[in-house]
Parts: sequence; structure tokens; C-alpha cells
Amino acid sequence: MISLRISLSFAAVALAAPALAQEPAPSNEELARRIDLLSEQVSGSADVSGIFGSGFGERVSFGGYGEVEYTNFSGETDGGAPSGKTDELDVHRVVFYFGYQFDDVWSFDSEIEYEHSDELAVEFARIDARFSEALNFTGGLLLLPMGFINETHEPNTFFAAQRPMLERTILPSTWRENGVGTYGRAGDLSWTVYLVNGFDAAGFDLAVNGVRGGRQGGGDALAEDFAVVARLDWTGIPGLLVGGSIYQGDSGQTSAVSDFGVTITELHAQYDWEALRVRGLWAEASVDDAGLLPTASASEDLEGYYLEAGWNLFHGRTDGQRLIPFVRVENIDLGAATPASTDLDILGLGINWMPNQHVVLKLDVQDESNDADTAVDTIRLTLGWAF
Repeated sequence: MISLRISLSFAAVALAAPALAQEPAPSNEELARRIDLLSEQVSGSADVSGIFGSGFGERVSFGGYGEVEYTNFSGETDGGAPSGKTDELDVHRVVFYFGYQFDDVWSFDSEIEYEHSDELAVEFARIDARFSEALNFTGGLLLLPMGFINETHEPNTFFAAQRPMLERTILPSTWRENGVGTYGRAGDLSWTVYLVNGFDAAGFDLAVNGVRGGRQGGGDALAEDFAVVARLDWTGIPGLLVGGSIYQGDSGQTSAVSDFGVTITELHAQYDWEALRVRGLWAEASVDDAGLLPTASASEDLEGYYLEAGWNLFHGRTDGQRLIPFVRVENIDLGAATPASTDLDILGLGINWMPNQHVVLKLDVQDESNDADTAVDTIRLTLGWAF
């Protein structure tokens, strides 16, 4: 068997998973120590140096994650009209990670994603140059460093059966664009700055799915307009993470009508104490001249927030199992600048069970409401995995 070396990104997720709602994230030094131990544990005995070169097995990384999801929609809207929704059972995504460590500085990381069993995409593909803890460079197809979910979205890293709606519309995970950037850490502060191709405004349908439709995803991306995204996080108190990020750039690309400037801002905080995890995120976005978009919007502004908390009932167990009831309160307004009320309120209640750090079974109920009484409640069951 070819020996495998667990990459920093996937090892960090796997090692942090059992600590969810139990203890603060380990330091970079501790992560490095654990990664070295894992590398020794998974080393195989096959000698493939004659085929691929000396040390090939120790330089390769492999991992993955996925979700199978059942959704039961209410037959009626809040107003009593037929919802028109059909229950679904979906292989939502299956993702494979591949990486290679060229030397002590340069590395390659990538993910290939299958969605709904037949849609193939590159989720990210990047070259990293890690010179020091304080200064590093990257380039390629990059996940934008905004919010909680976009960069770390494996199903064993968040509570609910689905990602928060805020982080699917205003912070449109999984959001990746082509670009270059730099990142690092100094003491309790970590930072990231990327230059990427901008949205394509031709895909926006702000009132329906926020800025999600403007993502270009790396394939034949239009690059007449670029954007800058920057993030700063502080971890000066054990168990506490506080930070924010901002995105600024034009999205007109080939449009002769407007530059359609886009600004997105978000603030986030998370606190872990014993069996408790509390997480909150606020975000707002604006699109200039939204009324001139191919799919015109009455509002240039979008905003939302969510708060969630979970408690590990199995805290203190030594077998790695977790059982976490949780609650999430979410508010989304994709027409924030209009006189009419366009808010969507979502109350989510659920539980997830992890028999080990790699497998999770989630069940939740979402009560959705809006002033138009057109919202539809859901029950979801998700089986997820990450390795």
C-alpha cells in the first residue's frame, strides 16, 4: 500500500472535529506535532520509489467528504396554500481531496467534487509557498476566506443538516475564484488577502438567491473585472475566535451598462467552553445599479445574521462519540432596501450524532416564516463523512 501523508488542511479538520464544543482549537505547533504522528501511523510498507521517485509516498495526500440528504417538505405554506414541493433523497455531494508536497516550502492541494451524483467540478486547486508562519503565498482556484463555512465546510464541522442559508446566499459557499494571495499569522492574529476575478453580474438574481448566481467557479472565468478580499481573525482568549472579512470589486465584466460594483462585509465570532459551542455571524452585501441587472432587483442591499448553539451530551467520554442537540436562529433579507418586508426568519432545531470523528448523522427541523406567508417548513436527515 502506498504510504500516505495527511495534509495540513485535512489533518486540521480531522483533528479538530472531536474537540468541537469541548476545547479550544490546538495551536499551530500542536497541529504540526499531531500531523507528524499521523504520518507515521498511516505509513505503508510498499516501495514505489522506482516508479515515482524517492519519497513519493510521504509526499502524497488523500482525503474526502460527502453527504447524502433526505428532505421532507411541508405540503402547505405558512398561509395554507399547497407548497408544490416534492420530497427529495439526494447524494448531495461526494468530494475527493488530492495533494502533493513538493518540498519543505511548495505544495499542491485540490478537491474534485461530484454534486447530485452527476455534476463534476473542481472545488479548489492551489499552489502554496509556506515560507514562515507569518508570511505565505498561494495561487490558483481559491476558496474565498469569508465566514465560517466557505473554507471549512465538511459535514462534521457544522451542526445542521444543511449549511446556513446566509452562507449560501450572501456568502455563497462553496465560493471559489481564480486568483493569488498571501496569508499568515503573528501571535493571536491571523490574516488573509486575495486578488481574484470578480463576479459575473449577468448571473445575479438577488431577490431569489442573493449573489450566488454570480460565482464563476474558475472555468473560463471572465476577468475584465477583479476583486480584493481580506480577512482578519483574533484568538487572544482561549476558546474564543473573533474576526471579520470584506470583499470589494466590480462584476460588470463584459457589460456596457454598469460596473455593478459589489461590496460584502461580514463579522463572525465563536466560543467553545467545555461541552458548549456558540457561533454567530452577521453579513451584508450591496450591488450597485441592481435595477439595471439582466434580472433586475428592486434592492441593491442584502443582509442577514444567524446565531447557533450546541451542547455535547457526551462531553467527557473517551470513545470519541458526540451527541449534540442544537438550535439556530437565522434572518435573511435579500431586499433590505425596499419598503416592503422581505425578511425570511428561520428557526432550526436538531441533533447530530457522531460515532467517531469521521461520520455524522444529523436530523433537524426548520420552521421558516415571512410576512407573505409563503415560507415552507422542512425536516432533513443527513448522513455525512469526512476523512
